[in-house]
Amino acid sequence: MAGKDVTHSNGSVAPHTTAGGDVQIAGRSMRFLGWLILLALVLGLVSLLSYSLNASLLARPEAPAFAAWWEAKQFYFMEDGATFFGLLLGISIGQRLMADRKQRFRAGLLALVLAILAFAPLIHACAVAARLGWNGREASLASWIVSHQGYDSGRQIDKVLIAGVYFFKTVGFALLSGLGLIAIACAAVIALDWANYEIG
Repeated sequence: MAGKDVTHSNGSVAPHTTAGGDVQIAGRSMRFLGWLILLALVLGLVSLLSYSLNASLLARPEAPAFAAWWEAKQFYFMEDGATFFGLLLGISIGQRLMADRKQRFRAGLLALVLAILAFAPLIHACAVAARLGWNGREASLASWIVSHQGYDSGRQIDKVLIAGVYFFKTVGFALLSGLGLIAIACAAVIALDWANYEIG
């Protein structure tokens, strides 16, 4: 019979439902999370390149209103994409550490809800943390790039490098936040299951 299995215990045969449905749900949730991670990464990288290369200028002759709107928002889209990517990546990594598929699915869902609730303040916190550590060596690096690549190309490369470092630092801090959220979610799910077991 589909979805059923038999277990021999003390000479008796007892049917019980297999975990096939849970496996399918968990698999779909992992694929959905993977698509969200990819979407966040693409959004962040496109915004990063657009911001650092002034790509909005290309659209100004054809769509000046959109170009002006994108020029004002692209930096924030870069921060949003980096934060969302890091959060989801941290949740995905932490989720895989749980052996039980059912608990993994519930913990991932709870962590995703927590991430959505904490998303706005985390954007600001991760962005502030990513700005830490800049010092005077930036100028020497920029001068070295300009001296080897020429002024125009060197300035563009320098701007891409600075934006890229900022992007991946934001991703890193968001990833740590995601790991923290999935740890909280895992603890909550395990505690709830243990409480239900004790009551039962």
